[in-house]
Amino acid sequence: MAKFKATSNVVFIVDGKEQSYDKDTEYDMDVKTADELNAKGRVTHPELSPFFERINEEKAAKADK
Repeated sequence: MAKFKATSNVVFIVDGKEQSYDKDTEYDMDVKTADELNAKGRVTHPELSPFFERINEEKAAKADK
C-alpha cells in the first residue's frame, strides 16, 4: 500500500460499482490499483491524466511538522 493524491474529482466503475475520488484528497491504495486506474483514465480523459500521484511519505511527514 502507498499514499496517493487525487489530482481531480473522478469516478471510476470498478467491478460494476462506482468509486469516487475527490481532488487533493489522499488515499491509501495498492500501487498496482493506482496504475490501473491511471491507465483507464488516460484512455478516456488524457487531458486530466494522471488521476493519482504518489505522495512521498517523507516529504508529507516533514510538511506536517
